Amino acid sequence: MQINSKTLNVGIIGKGNFSDELLRSFLDKKMFGLCCGLQSHKYENLLPLRNYDELDKAVDAVLILDPDFCVFENLVEVVKSCKHAFITNTSHMTRHQLKKLLSYTAEAGVHIQVSNGLRFQNILGEIKDHEVKPRIVECNHYLRRPDNKSKIQLIQDILLPDIDIVLSLTKSRVKHVSATGVGVLFEDPDVVNARVEFYNGCVATISASKIADKEVHKIRFFENNNYYTLNFQNQSLRVLKGSEWSEEMEDQNVEDQMDDQTNFHKSVNQEEILEKEIESFYYCIVLGTEPVLSLSEYVEARDVAERILDQLERNFGRK
Repeated sequence: MQINSKTLNVGIIGKGNFSDELLRSFLDKKMFGLCCGLQSHKYENLLPLRNYDELDKAVDAVLILDPDFCVFENLVEVVKSCKHAFITNTSHMTRHQLKKLLSYTAEAGVHIQVSNGLRFQNILGEIKDHEVKPRIVECNHYLRRPDNKSKIQLIQDILLPDIDIVLSLTKSRVKHVSATGVGVLFEDPDVVNARVEFYNGCVATISASKIADKEVHKIRFFENNNYYTLNFQNQSLRVLKGSEWSEEMEDQNVEDQMDDQTNFHKSVNQEEILEKEIESFYYCIVLGTEPVLSLSEYVEARDVAERILDQLERNFGRK
C-alpha cells in the first residue's frame, strides 16, 4: 500500500495511555486526518466504529494501545488488510505467533512498530552518536520491593526492554544464553541474573530484581579505552575516555586518568514518550523507512527473553 498523502487516516483500537490532548496534537500537526476508534475512548475528534470491517475501509494504519487487544487474531486481521500497526504489548502472543505475524507483514508489505520507551530516551540517542563497540556489557535494573503483591512480570516488564537496548547497541547475533533466578517473596523468580554471549565476542550480564531496597536502572558498555554508563534513573550518559598510560600517571587513580564527560537530560513523562513513538511510526510510513523498533528486531529480543525463561524453568525449578 502506498501512502501518497502526508496525512494518515488512523484507527485507535482499545483504550490505553492515550489522551484527547495527544490526539489533537497529531491533528494540529496535520499528521492525522480521519481518526477512528474501535472500542476506544469517546473523544470529540474520534469517530466511533462498530467492527473491523468499518476499520478496514476507513484507515491506513492502526494504533493498538491496549494490551488486551494486542492479540494474534487481531493483528493478523489488521496486517492482511494491508494496514500498518503500532503495538504496545505482545505478552498475549507466543514466539511462534510472532514469527508467523512477521511473515504476514512481509507478504503484505506493511510495518509493525513495537513500543519500547527506552528507545526514545535522549540519552540513548546520545550514546548512538559515539558508535560504541562494546566488549563487555553490564545491565542492572532493580525495582523497589512493592508494598503489595502487585504482579510485575520480571521478564516482560523489566528484562525485555533492556535486552532490546543491549541487542541494538551490540549489533551481533546471540551465541549462548544462560540464566538463573531465585524466588524470595514470590513463587516466580523475583531476582534474575542472565549471561548473554554474542558471536562478535561481546558478553552481556543482565541482572534484574523486583524486591530491591532502592531503584537502579543502569547499562554500562565497556570497550577498549572507553566506557559508557546509561543511567535511566537520572537521565544521564557518562562517558569515560581512557588516555595513554605514562609513568607520571602510575600513582593516579584509574578514573582520574580518564576524560570524564557526563551529560544530563530532562526527564520525560510517559505521554511524551508515547507521542515520540507514534510520531516516529508516522514518519516510517510516509517516508518508507524502517520503524525504530521493528517487529523483526523485537522478535530477536523476545527470543533471548524466552531462552532466559527456559533456563529459569530448569534452574529455578518452576512447575
